[in-house]
Amino acid sequence: MDARIAISGWVPLATSLLSLISGSAGPLDFGPTEAVAAYGSFDPNGSGYHYPPEANGLASERPALDAHRLTGTLKLDGQLDDAAWSEVPAGYGFVEADPNRGEPASEQTLFKVLYDEDAIYFGVACYENDMANVSTALSRRDRVTNSDVISIYIDPYHDRTTGYNFRVNPHGVKMDQYVFNDGDRDLDWDAVWEVETHRDDQGWYAEFRIPFSSIRYRPQPNMTWGLQVYRWMHGRGEDTAWVNWDRNVQGFVSRFGELRNLRDVRSPRQLEITPYVVQRATDPSVEGEGDTWDGFQNFGADVKYGLTADLTLNATFQPDFGQVEADPSVLNLSPFETFFAEKRPFFIEGSRFFEHPHFNLVYTRRIGTGSELARIRYAGKLIGKTAGDVSVATLFAATDLAGNGKAHNFLRSGSNREYFAVTRLGKEFSGGDHNLNIMGTAVLRDGSLRETIDDNNRDSRDGYSAGADFMARFRERAYQVQGSYVTTIVDPAPVANDATIDHSSTRGFGARLEMQKLAGKYRGGLFGGWESTELDPNDMGILFAPDEVTASLWLQRRFNTEDPEAYLINGNLNINAHRSWFDGQRTAFSRDDDTQEIWRYGNRKPQNAGGNINGWVENRHRWSTNYGVWHDFERRDKFNTRRFNGARGPLMVLPARTGFWWGVNSDWRKSFGAEVEIEADWDRAGSRVWNPELDLRWVQNSRLNHSLSFGYTSRHDNAQFLTNLDDPGQGIDGVSYLFGELDAKVWDVTLRSNILFSRDKSLELYLQPFLSTQDYYQPRFLANPDSYDLEPYTDNRSDAFLASIDASRFDVQSFDRRFGAVNLNMVYRWEYRPGSTLFLVWTHSRSRFEDRRSFGNPDDFDPGFSSDSLFRNEPENRFLAKFTYWFAL
Repeated sequence: MDARIAISGWVPLATSLLSLISGSAGPLDFGPTEAVAAYGSFDPNGSGYHYPPEANGLASERPALDAHRLTGTLKLDGQLDDAAWSEVPAGYGFVEADPNRGEPASEQTLFKVLYDEDAIYFGVACYENDMANVSTALSRRDRVTNSDVISIYIDPYHDRTTGYNFRVNPHGVKMDQYVFNDGDRDLDWDAVWEVETHRDDQGWYAEFRIPFSSIRYRPQPNMTWGLQVYRWMHGRGEDTAWVNWDRNVQGFVSRFGELRNLRDVRSPRQLEITPYVVQRATDPSVEGEGDTWDGFQNFGADVKYGLTADLTLNATFQPDFGQVEADPSVLNLSPFETFFAEKRPFFIEGSRFFEHPHFNLVYTRRIGTGSELARIRYAGKLIGKTAGDVSVATLFAATDLAGNGKAHNFLRSGSNREYFAVTRLGKEFSGGDHNLNIMGTAVLRDGSLRETIDDNNRDSRDGYSAGADFMARFRERAYQVQGSYVTTIVDPAPVANDATIDHSSTRGFGARLEMQKLAGKYRGGLFGGWESTELDPNDMGILFAPDEVTASLWLQRRFNTEDPEAYLINGNLNINAHRSWFDGQRTAFSRDDDTQEIWRYGNRKPQNAGGNINGWVENRHRWSTNYGVWHDFERRDKFNTRRFNGARGPLMVLPARTGFWWGVNSDWRKSFGAEVEIEADWDRAGSRVWNPELDLRWVQNSRLNHSLSFGYTSRHDNAQFLTNLDDPGQGIDGVSYLFGELDAKVWDVTLRSNILFSRDKSLELYLQPFLSTQDYYQPRFLANPDSYDLEPYTDNRSDAFLASIDASRFDVQSFDRRFGAVNLNMVYRWEYRPGSTLFLVWTHSRSRFEDRRSFGNPDDFDPGFSSDSLFRNEPENRFLAKFTYWFAL
């Protein structure tokens, strides 16, 4: 990496930081301010040929505008004075979408469309009588806040289901996203495109250049696309749109207007390559002789190629995600793994194409994680929609575990090789109203790793899944029927030292069907689902608890008003009910006599039932509140007793539980805002949880913004799982399933601050101190299966028996523990040219886990709050510089 580039990237930090923190960041770069803007072709009071009646949003339910081929040149500077703009018609007649839906917009907006062989151009004029009403702030790309915004939506396939969104605020801060399923958003979709803005005393203006290579479409001699243009006026609290429709009508992309007359646009074949180099230095969290700095260098590349105008190939070679912030610390006392959101850009972008409704068959955190030495050798994905409205999405990745210090060496293979593959194909019918999809996944591993039965089966087994789903919508998409079916196959590796151990594959199945009404003031749905005991997509997907049959009901009453004098403007009231049963049956026999039945349950044994009432309401001043009350009746849990010697424990009955939540959110349009959330629940046995949270957000000035959240949880469990003991003469079949009373507390603070030097240079801080404490007492064991019969536990095992199983006396206080962690991420990001970025990253992490057993004198351990767990421990510091360069061929 050129040192001059790295140094120049830090220059704004040294020259601007003090003035930014003080709040006096100096003038903002809007471009020159003029007294009069001479953009006559965008005259809001114009008439004639350049203002066709079909392009008037006030006069047409589905307005249409012609695009015109660019002749001559166009300077992209936000000033709409190029001769090319004066020769084409305008879209106009914006209608208020919120708060007074259907009324003419208080300020006028006009836009025009040009195109050439390589790109489509949008020129937008946003008029404003009082420029004090125009709000804007710098922010990182895709994080526009507290700003006026121009938002352009296009539907290039004109399938009335999918599309793209390009947004900009008066500072020129960009945001883009992919739109699917007639309104759902993929916020992580990114493209390389350009936009410039300008302002004067009559308003602000934007010029967009969107390359055809950045979007997918189906070339035709004369194309018509779907089109919608929004203008959000933050200072006025007014959302306006070129196309408008009733609030109670379902749909979004399906309601767009039309962009016509796109003629003879060629199919792009652009190859985009983004190589990177990275230098990382780590000071490990050790003391003494091992406390030496570790250096690491690596390189790799991302590739994007438009195979056709509607199919894109993305590939990555030795990807590096060192600039991604650490996962948050959490307290997990459940029998299930913690679900962490994907944060790696390659897997985030386009992830919605691999989503199977109702079942998570693709959890990309399975790929290349789980060890410090895990690496992704290479990965690729092909995404698009072909002729006949057939969608294609396929992904492949290869991973391994590198040797110490060998992660950068792509010529040296590692151990634990794994291969991940997924494909999803879909077909749309009736203009996108109906669709049918099929999907398959496969994970192949090195089976030779399973030397003994005790080896982790997940590290060596192969796993497969397949699924099919459909969706049918009727009556202008007001009614929807959706169903899905999945099957999984798990193929464990043979055990090397014992060929007699069964390693036959297992198959599982699952299905779900739902019917919903999604339009009108009254809405609702019926849902039913089934998961067999053997359903296991966890090689590439994630499923916590199979083996159940479920049924649920949802009813909603929506409230909205067009009355400009009304105090409450939006809201809803919901009623939900659910019930579930176990799908399979299980029988347990005595460990000493395999003919003696200990416990059993049959098919469709009741598992859980309950419901809730919840709602949300927003007033004219944009303050809102949400609330809910829920109740679960007495329920059964098959995971609470965990496993013993490989066998799952008996069912356990859990007492009926009741809870509520309530929250208030202040006006999100203001520079300072707050949200308060309170959750609480309790059961009949005395367990209770109290969880208040406070979130603060502050746009300090146009270059500084912050968010700060405080969370506190106080929890008392009457029966928290401790362990299972081999205990002849006590418990169930000589096994004591042990539970203890628990007092636990969690303190969690998360700070995010952003300093913006320009729309392309930013410094982002993430800081999370986290502390949890757990104090156990009153041990009890489950006396009878399928019950909540808990009896006081006394360790009556003989010394000889304890010696034979290499165990010691049970002490409930030995489970007392405390965990503290501090995670800090500071990232300087400079997009020095479109698609090319310099990252400078500092990561600081420290953590300490303590329990009573680890103390020389257990009586000295106090499971209460102590800052020692947070700050008096050796940290790990990691410094990283990453340089990427985007170019196209």
